[in-house]
Amino acid sequence: MRGLRTDMPGFTFVTLELANAVPLVGATAGVPQDVYDHFVMCNQTVDGVDERLAVARKLVEVLEESRAFYIDARQNDISMMVDSMKSRAQRRKDRTVLLPFEKTLEYARQLADKAVKTRRQNAEQAEAEADPPASTDAPASTDAPSPSPSPAPSSV
Repeated sequence: MRGLRTDMPGFTFVTLELANAVPLVGATAGVPQDVYDHFVMCNQTVDGVDERLAVARKLVEVLEESRAFYIDARQNDISMMVDSMKSRAQRRKDRTVLLPFEKTLEYARQLADKAVKTRRQNAEQAEAEADPPASTDAPASTDAPSPSPSPAPSSV
């Protein structure tokens, strides 16, 4: 958060040092007891918040995974309903039963188009990885001289 200070490296050592020194010589050093008590309370509060944050982060993770699972399930349900509608319209040779479901059919086409596009991209990527482009690098030169071609036989 902007403008708020954060803990820096070594904070744990400072906390331990204050916990050991303030009760013994804090008053002599001029450390107000109410300020030290507030410091201790802040440490305890931060520890409690950190514990709750860990639980909250796990809950967020579980909620996001649950949400993704149920979104996938409802998309699958739409596909199954559309398949049933199309099948019934085809079997009964009556496309008019599809008219009330125009938006649903259009939505399902979007899903199918996206799936086709993804499969195509995955296939292209797999093909590119399987067939690396031919190397255009020249063969490495060696220190040895290359043999000179033998003279062509002359015809007499």
